[in-house]
Amino acid sequence: MIHRRHFSFGALAAVSMVLTGCMPSMTLEEMKAMMPKRPAELDKLNVFTGDWVGTGEAKMMGIDEPIKSRATTEGHWEGNNWYLVVRGKFQMEGFDGMEAIETWSYDQHSKKYRSTWTDSMGSMGTGESWIDGKGIWRMRAKSHGAWGPTSMKGWMRVIDNNNMEWEWSEHAFFGLIKTMEMKGTSKRK
Repeated sequence: MIHRRHFSFGALAAVSMVLTGCMPSMTLEEMKAMMPKRPAELDKLNVFTGDWVGTGEAKMMGIDEPIKSRATTEGHWEGNNWYLVVRGKFQMEGFDGMEAIETWSYDQHSKKYRSTWTDSMGSMGTGESWIDGKGIWRMRAKSHGAWGPTSMKGWMRVIDNNNMEWEWSEHAFFGLIKTMEMKGTSKRK
């Protein structure tokens, strides 16, 4: 065991010396020139900046009547305008309120927008979005929370600079059971 550890350390040291010796020297300006430029696609996320109020209704598995919902969000750029941070408060009739934080950015390799979020109900998730040929934002996400793993999909249509409509569904058990469906509108404050 000790012999294997010494061999691994020695191999790592040898590889490090070879790689370090192969690195070309460069100036600070040359290194700065190699830094990626901010993708222009990030500017499309400007539609989510500012203060928004959303209202809608949800149909939940096992509950006959639709449940009214309300959300307030505030989105602003951080990280030298490389990612958008959206903080939100959500309320559904009959439930305690929930707070969440979400980040959005653009993945140049996949040509998709990526998002992550965490909320005060113990859920954490990741998602991807793209804009289809009709200008509609399409979204898919995976999350894990108090009731286990879920997948989500939905869309948002920007009506104008101050209004949008959206639909969203959540599925459990490998996407086989729809647990919730939401739809509504959002208006900029």
